[in-house]
Amino acid sequence: MRKIGFFLLCLVALFVWSSRSPAPVQSAGGTVVFPLKLSGKSWQPQVIGVPGKKVGLGKVRDKNIIAVLQDTLPDFAKDFLDLDPSGRFFLYYDSQTSWRVATNPDGNDTTMLHGQTSNDGIAWMFGEYTLPLAAGTGDVFVTGKVKFFKADPGNYMPKSVKGVFYFSSPDINTGLILKFKTLKPVV
Repeated sequence: MRKIGFFLLCLVALFVWSSRSPAPVQSAGGTVVFPLKLSGKSWQPQVIGVPGKKVGLGKVRDKNIIAVLQDTLPDFAKDFLDLDPSGRFFLYYDSQTSWRVATNPDGNDTTMLHGQTSNDGIAWMFGEYTLPLAAGTGDVFVTGKVKFFKADPGNYMPKSVKGVFYFSSPDINTGLILKFKTLKPVV
């Protein structure tokens, strides 16, 4: 009887321990898909003015990005983005060395980012975005911090990511510096 009681006590302890932190949301293949909240600035270097004076800077807000992606806010940027009714950008966290970004949660038309994520979550990722309706590309650089679930040592499943997204394209004469943070993962 003692052995059964001890066994049951161990099962209860294991259940309580495993329920302490929620399991990460994963899609097939171990990828975690996060919607992003974005804010920052855009600049257009073709706008020429007095040297040293800020010209051509624009505020980028999450609600404006959503409206452009949903094609409800007229903007020249829609000619260079894959529009999606979701109205969000998504981060696909595939591994510590491979991420993707897209304007949809379905994995279509993703931009690959490669780099490194350190053991403590510091990340640097690089990639190239192909402009869908223009002959050209843009360079992407992302720095950030990943928070990992700690329930499974050795398994680097992300709980959340935040950082800065840099984009520059001489083909469309535009640059972006956007702060981002992840929202609740897509199931």
